[in-house]
Amino acid sequence: MNEIEQQEASHYSTINELKSEIQVVSQKEDHSIIRSDSILNFDDTLTQIGFGRFQIMQYMVSIILGVMEGAQITIFTLMVPILKKEWDISESIVSLQTSFIFIGFLVGSMLSGQFTDRYGRKLPFIFSSLFTVLICFATILCTNVYQLLIMRGLMGIFVGFFAPCCVTLLQEITPNNLRGQMTGSVTLSVAIGQLYGFFTASLILDGINGSWRWLTFLGSLPGLVALILSIFYIQESPRYLLLEGKYYEAFQTIKLMIQTNKTTEFNLSIENEHKLVIWSLYMNSIAKKTEHASFKSMLNGDRLYVSLVLWSIWFLLCFAYYGNLMTMPQILYQLKDNQSQLQQLVYACLSDILGAILATLIIDIKGLGRKNSLIIGFLIAAVFSFMQLYYYEQHFAILAILQKLFLSMNYIFCYQLTTELYPTKLRTTGLGTAVAIGRLGVILMPWSCMIISQYSIIAPFLLFSIASFLGSIFTCFIPFDTLGKSLDNNN
Repeated sequence: MNEIEQQEASHYSTINELKSEIQVVSQKEDHSIIRSDSILNFDDTLTQIGFGRFQIMQYMVSIILGVMEGAQITIFTLMVPILKKEWDISESIVSLQTSFIFIGFLVGSMLSGQFTDRYGRKLPFIFSSLFTVLICFATILCTNVYQLLIMRGLMGIFVGFFAPCCVTLLQEITPNNLRGQMTGSVTLSVAIGQLYGFFTASLILDGINGSWRWLTFLGSLPGLVALILSIFYIQESPRYLLLEGKYYEAFQTIKLMIQTNKTTEFNLSIENEHKLVIWSLYMNSIAKKTEHASFKSMLNGDRLYVSLVLWSIWFLLCFAYYGNLMTMPQILYQLKDNQSQLQQLVYACLSDILGAILATLIIDIKGLGRKNSLIIGFLIAAVFSFMQLYYYEQHFAILAILQKLFLSMNYIFCYQLTTELYPTKLRTTGLGTAVAIGRLGVILMPWSCMIISQYSIIAPFLLFSIASFLGSIFTCFIPFDTLGKSLDNNN
């Protein structure tokens, strides 16, 4: 028995007794017989510890990685006309490249839950970051479109893997009263990354001329910085450790959090440790036996209904948002608006930044919260998309930017709602699967747009309008808003 095991065994000699008591109580209908003063909810612990340097550094790493992801989105968009000229690729190859990326996203998102809910948040976070950065740099070496397709697919897998893992980790270390607001910071970083991509493009590219390899290199640098920082600052989620029964590691992490944040309001005494143990055992005992990281777990009982609704919302949101993102540069090019194309794309990127700020301000307002904000965002986006059919020749850019503004806000609402509707042992699996279904919408999007564009260059926006409207309808079927609720009390 090593030193850690000895300390854990000696420190928690009563855990088996506690576990037996909790199992007996959980089998009774009246769970209130467990006295409230014998349990310390982990969300209450986080609130007392507060938000400080411990969380800030982990958010900082995630934000820098978000900047790299945003830059790569911009670079991919701007590379399309360059590659058409350099490698003489067809529209079908462009659509195939888009599909490869999002097939990768789909696969990565599905795998993320399986690994992260089984093996923790820290190692999947670091390894997915490592491979994402390596593949970004490897893209520079591509000499033909088929090599690029492979790199795009691999990048999609690791970016898709990283996103649910990152959001889950940050949600689980953030106090309840700040979860909604802080989620916006990560989405904001992707928008800032897109702006960074446009800035580097303005320095390197001249229309469809210039080195896309240099552009890719500069867009990958933030990821290298974040990777180095992640080795030093990313910690395992103490909530995950508690619910997995790894108490010694959990309390070491909580103590590090208290020390790093210089907290004086909370002390991790032996009594509080035992209360957290009781909380974790109680939460595990009342959870369904099938609640583990598997696709089947999301289809049991009432969770089937919630999962199907969430998947529909994610599918429609991704179809409309990425449709706008991928279609806008091509339509601007066809409208012969080359002189201001880059400027208008920058405005579209700024709309994401504004959207993240607005979403952060309203996500915790009572009466709006996650659910109602999502409904309103979908409806407004649907109106602006539909208006394109009549006013695109005069106001295409402004209408597309406004549509993107509200859809980007919905991304924040949707991430928040999804992570809060699933329990800790299913959180990354639930989020990853929902995001994967969303990526399926993006895979179908370029082909749908290519077919309908034969009738009119603006016709895809009719599809985006319908998708947004249906998104608002499906959101109405979410059974309740999660505003103000503890992460593990929404089952």
